[in-house]
Amino acid sequence: MGPATEDQIYIGTSGWSYKDWDGPFYPQGCSQEMRLAHYASRFSCVEVDSTFYGVPKKETVRAWAERTPGRFRFALKVPGIVTHGAQGSRPILEDVLKDKEGRLADFLETAELLGDKLGPILFQFPYFRVREMEKDDFFDRLEATLDRLPADRRYAVELRNKGWIGARYLALLGRYGAAAVLIDHPYMPGPRQQLELGMVTTDFTYARLLGDRQAIGKKTSAWDKVVEDKSALVSQWAEALRLATSRHGATTAWAFSNNHFAGHSPQTSDQLRVRLQSLS
Repeated sequence: MGPATEDQIYIGTSGWSYKDWDGPFYPQGCSQEMRLAHYASRFSCVEVDSTFYGVPKKETVRAWAERTPGRFRFALKVPGIVTHGAQGSRPILEDVLKDKEGRLADFLETAELLGDKLGPILFQFPYFRVREMEKDDFFDRLEATLDRLPADRRYAVELRNKGWIGARYLALLGRYGAAAVLIDHPYMPGPRQQLELGMVTTDFTYARLLGDRQAIGKKTSAWDKVVEDKSALVSQWAEALRLATSRHGATTAWAFSNNHFAGHSPQTSDQLRVRLQSLS
């Protein structure tokens, strides 16, 4: 394996507009309008969390593009009204992927305003409880959704039901050129094990360092500093990303850390980048 390059592996955080980052990451007094430009001077991409809560205004998306350099990329979450059937934390099962209001088409049209700065589009699904959703019913809905998507964009799909990650799911994503999202999450096996399951399904991979939201919430309610030493786990994720792009068929990778992973996602992402650069 050669050394990782930023042309091959994009690293960023999930979201960028956190008040707790003022001081530790943003200069004190940094305005809301200036945060994105400062962020883009440090990282090559960002996963936009706010789009989960609704289709953004067109002028908002144009402003994102204007405030970032040419190489910068945005990964956008599909609105929860599509993936969850609602914008809350628990799904309305009969509405998952039904998109009765046509929000997905509106979202995709708005996303196109980013032009070349549009990175992968993320379908983030909740954990479906036992007997809450039939696996084959979900896959039928997912296939119908993937089938109507524009074919010239990158799509990533996150499942938190590890028992569903099998032949049908992986073949379905491979057929449509979508990436199975690798996640650090209490419900999922480790990064190497996810690779061994065959979760590199297309020519790019997408990783999310999510962490244990409930466990870290018992330690902190602020996201201004790291509160858990996850350096060993970050190294595992760096190694998995290099394996994905050297031995598992991906030519590029995207990796985003969440505040809930260790307490302060910019530091986690910096740590991941340093570790990747050290691999040879």
